[in-house]
Amino acid sequence: MRGHLPNAARIIDGFHVVKHANEAVDKASKAEAGENPPLKRTKYLWPGNESNLTDPRPEVRRDPAKRRSKTARACGMRERLQDIHADSANRTEAEAGSKALRSWMMHSRPEPMKALAGQFRRHRQDILAYFDRPYTNAILEGLNSIIQHAKTRSRGFRNMDHSGTMIYLTCGELGLNTVTA
Repeated sequence: MRGHLPNAARIIDGFHVVKHANEAVDKASKAEAGENPPLKRTKYLWPGNESNLTDPRPEVRRDPAKRRSKTARACGMRERLQDIHADSANRTEAEAGSKALRSWMMHSRPEPMKALAGQFRRHRQDILAYFDRPYTNAILEGLNSIIQHAKTRSRGFRNMDHSGTMIYLTCGELGLNTVTA
């Protein structure tokens, strides 16, 4: 493959980086909820950004007993990661911010965040490549979703060509009135 695309680079976009951070926050929340009574029944409080929470949820999240928790620190780390991806103008800024964030994660107590910092360190170049070339594969993932749905709808067709035709019709946004016999 490298012979055909010598300048190709692997890029990990912000969506997928934050997705892994959300999973780490969820693991930290689950691990701490059993041992910290004020955190019981707060599973859905931590995944969102504080600015997107509706009343009275921000006040619950700001409770001092909850703010000192490992889950709150993990949530703060995830929000800092989002800020790095939103505010960094170039690779240098993103690299400095992510290095400081990785240090914070490695010296923190939530184990899932330490594991995430190690994962970020291993894939550092691929994550930072996004700031050189801000491309995502969102279009491909969207098309794949449409194709998988078309394949599900075409179950029972006796001929694979008919499944292919269904995929072309669906992805091409063609109506059946444009198809001639």
